[in-house]
Formats: sequence, C-alpha cells, structure tokens
Amino acid sequence: MNQMLDNAYTVTSNLFGPASAIPWWAWLLVVAAIMFKFLVPEPKTVRDIADERDQMMLNELLGGDGGKKGKKKGKKDKKKK
Repeated sequence: MNQMLDNAYTVTSNLFGPASAIPWWAWLLVVAAIMFKFLVPEPKTVRDIADERDQMMLNELLGGDGGKKGKKKGKKDKKKK
C-alpha cells in the first residue's frame, strides 16, 4: 500500500511540482480546453433561429402571451369543479 501511495505522490509531483517538465501555463490551456463548452456559448443552428422567429411572430399575432391568455385556472375555478 505504501509503495502505491509513493508512486502516486511521485507521479503527481512530477506533473504539478516545481520540477515538472510541464510549465504552469500549459495546465491553464488544459483547463480551458476542458471548460470550453462552458466558456464559449454554442452557436445557434438555423432551425433554432427559425423557431425563435416563429415564436416571436406567434406571440405578436396572439397578443403577446402565445395564446395562453384565459387558459390559466385560478383557485376559485378549481374549487367549483
């Protein structure tokens, strides 16, 4: 067990320690590459843009709420049934 821990410590110190062959700024590139999807938004597809445009047009035609006006039931309506 001690030999496994010593080997793990040696590998870790060779990768991240002051005597590492990999410079500190290279690790920043690795982190940026891993987090790329979170750092840069994904471009919209043509289908997504068309769907947004269609939804905006539908909202304008139906009064700004997408046709949901009058369909929401309150507590009183639910109690009557």
